[in-house]
Amino acid sequence: MLVYKDRLFNNIILNPYNKGRRKLKVITAYASPAFLHHVLYGLNEIEIEMYIGMTKYQPITVWDHKEYLKMASETNRLSVNYFYGERPVHSKIIYWEQEGLFASELAFVGSANFTRNGYVNYSEIMAEADPIEIGNIFNDIGEYIDFKHPNIEEYITFTYQSDLKSSEKEGSGLGKIVKEKEYKHFDFPLTIKSDRRKIHQKSGLNWGQRPDRESNQAYIPIPKEVYTTDFFPDKKMQFNLITDDGESFTCVVAQENNKALETPEDNSILGKYFRKRLNVPLGSFVRVEDLDRYGRHHVTIYKINNETYFMDFS
Repeated sequence: MLVYKDRLFNNIILNPYNKGRRKLKVITAYASPAFLHHVLYGLNEIEIEMYIGMTKYQPITVWDHKEYLKMASETNRLSVNYFYGERPVHSKIIYWEQEGLFASELAFVGSANFTRNGYVNYSEIMAEADPIEIGNIFNDIGEYIDFKHPNIEEYITFTYQSDLKSSEKEGSGLGKIVKEKEYKHFDFPLTIKSDRRKIHQKSGLNWGQRPDRESNQAYIPIPKEVYTTDFFPDKKMQFNLITDDGESFTCVVAQENNKALETPEDNSILGKYFRKRLNVPLGSFVRVEDLDRYGRHHVTIYKINNETYFMDFS
């Protein structure tokens, strides 16, 4: 039996995929949308069936739930199930189903949750297991409910569910929470540093305003006082950015000197978001007068944890 103590992502996820396996089943105590996004979009033929075991006793957040739904809709390669029974499931199991010419399934058990900490940051152990026995576990999976169930709130309580139902006019519930808890935060100006009455002509919110570019492409400029700290994860490490109006995006730090906050799958996502919020036609140049009319020239970003951030542009 092989035991893996390091390079878990490579050994448990990437290598089996590169050898042709495509259908992955996961039982995990905890999961993170950012890590799931990295796997799902980085391995563009993988299908993932995930079971999260601690959701009744340590509920997931409503924005994590929304991210799972969004990824499932975008890829059609994801299903997620939440445990609602009496005894929480703290197991961590990986099971690659038999496909095509494979002689057998492939299974691992150990200590790694399906998160970036579990597979990258922390010291965890995963060991090969009998695939027949593991397959039987999935055949008799127990009290889990599909994340698309129409009455899911009768089975699962999501953290901050009621808070996020408050209207933008009344103020975001999560926004109040991050401010009350005094999470670390910075302001991110959307105008030029040397002259706050000027906006970037071909960068920032107007990154796409140049020939042969998608005109909505945009990024949030990261000030030097931020990119010289450990406020954000390392470059290209994905994290979830939740907004005060209830949207969420998978983001990365990018570009030279880590100067930009981008959406990795499509750089126009942020540009479309800001244009809609500023009431600027899609594809149009964003002017400083548009920010004047809206009443704000910066966003404030709060760090909830290494994989979750909150952006206030209220």
